[in-house]
Amino acid sequence: MTSILMLAGIVRFAVPATGEGMALPDSLPREAVQDAPCAMIAARGEYEGGSFVLRSDADLGKVDMTVGDLKNEKGDVFPAGELDLTTVKVWYQNSNGWVSYFQDPKLKLCPELLLHDEDLVKVDTEKKGNWARVTAKDGSFSYFWLTPPRGVYRRDVDFAVGRLDDAFSCMQEGFSDAPSFAGATLLKDQNKQFMLTVHVGKDAKPGLYTGTVAVKSRKAGALLHEVPVRLRVLDFELPAPKTYTDVNKDFMSFFCEYVGIDHIRAVNGNDTALAERQLEAILRDFVRHNETTPNFNDSVRYREMAKRAGMDFKGAFIGAMKLTNDADARYAARSSARLYDRLFGFHEGLMMSWGDEYGLGTLRGIRSMVKIYQDEGFRFPVNSQSGYMAGANLADLWWPPYSPDQLTADKAAKYNETAPDGRMGWYASQHVGSENPAFTRRQYGMGPYLAGMGCNYNYAHHLQGWNDIEMTLYRPMMFVYGSGNGCVDTLAWEGFREAIDDIRYATLLKTTALELLENGSTEARYAARLALKHLADAKGDDFDLTAFRYEMINHIRKLLAFAAK
Repeated sequence: MTSILMLAGIVRFAVPATGEGMALPDSLPREAVQDAPCAMIAARGEYEGGSFVLRSDADLGKVDMTVGDLKNEKGDVFPAGELDLTTVKVWYQNSNGWVSYFQDPKLKLCPELLLHDEDLVKVDTEKKGNWARVTAKDGSFSYFWLTPPRGVYRRDVDFAVGRLDDAFSCMQEGFSDAPSFAGATLLKDQNKQFMLTVHVGKDAKPGLYTGTVAVKSRKAGALLHEVPVRLRVLDFELPAPKTYTDVNKDFMSFFCEYVGIDHIRAVNGNDTALAERQLEAILRDFVRHNETTPNFNDSVRYREMAKRAGMDFKGAFIGAMKLTNDADARYAARSSARLYDRLFGFHEGLMMSWGDEYGLGTLRGIRSMVKIYQDEGFRFPVNSQSGYMAGANLADLWWPPYSPDQLTADKAAKYNETAPDGRMGWYASQHVGSENPAFTRRQYGMGPYLAGMGCNYNYAHHLQGWNDIEMTLYRPMMFVYGSGNGCVDTLAWEGFREAIDDIRYATLLKTTALELLENGSTEARYAARLALKHLADAKGDDFDLTAFRYEMINHIRKLLAFAAK
């Protein structure tokens, strides 16, 4: 057995994977627990993250970290190949990092990127900046300055494709993360955070699995530390997310997406074949994070790619209505219906939009066009703040710039009563941009769900935003960053996945409880009412979401036990 090297001491802390506080080289969030294992609880079919921090009392240089198989008390093996280890990269973002999507010209250190190879981005604390490592075909590499002050690079923006001429071509092949964990540098008295993401297969056997992450010196090969890992696999699968007010109605998530072949070609060297591979990798990443409704540019053209990735076009945004005289509008609507019937096998329920943030006069003026498309079976989404006053009878999806929390619950309740076959969503409070995964989890999950909303529809998905101080008013709005092999994930993106999983757990709780109220024993009905009370008493904006998840799991397990009798 390899002996543990005693030249240096490593202290370990467990930290929440989607916590409120930042883990920085010189400070830890208050939730950090010393010597605790990296622990995860997941249903079958679910992705779930666990996180830990290592701190050494000496400069250890590069260390290798190996994730081993996990085993339960029955000897069942959970394969190491379903556990993905990444470093949480701390880099320079603008001074509003972690708290806001608004711009500030100053820089501060902020944890965000999830990297297999932490050296893909170099951070210099003396020069106070970030550099991208670009590898040439001959193996040599160079560094591109990512954080120059505004105006250093000539910047010619075309929002139609998200082009930044003469700026960083982030999706060139030479800027690609490693396919698996490539080591990390441990410096004296500096914290380093890691994320361990598990994918539980649908056939995984339930139980408590344990194992370790071995930390070894790259130079000496000696074992430095072992991180204990605990995974509880639950004996159920999660359903698709449904709304709180109607368990038969899908809760959906949309984003204004600056993602598509033209966007990618603009920052990958104009290589279409590479762009197609990158787009499919991005779509698969979206599905792994619970974004399953395609809303990207070219979604019709690349519909088979989207389906391969696991996306579902049911209820998707598919195009724009044609504003013209009624006769031409009817022809355009019928032509669109025939086209989508041929491409998808259906068109009913697909959303056709028109315009953005218009006022009451415009909303009144387009009523005839909207009715023509709705007569053909299409759905009409609108984000006008005037939508409720004059367009609730028109809007199949109404998403005004409201906060997705209890403050909006009364508006959602009125809309749900007015249009029980529609959905109310939200946007802009905040837009995508804050790195804080706990905020993201709350904003896209229990916040809108408990408020009675039926979807998220926010701005925006971008790929090119590696310089956080390049814009004038807003920060680059990023959930993922474009790279040579598709995209680099972030803490906030993990928060979004957890947000939708929270809704999926709540959906299972509520559907099971309602079934027991209908068909269960007296004792089962008591348990069902207690479970529903757990949801009814909650407010989406003022409680610990991880603890709330665990309480939902306890209720679900009790309810499923009654259902099995």
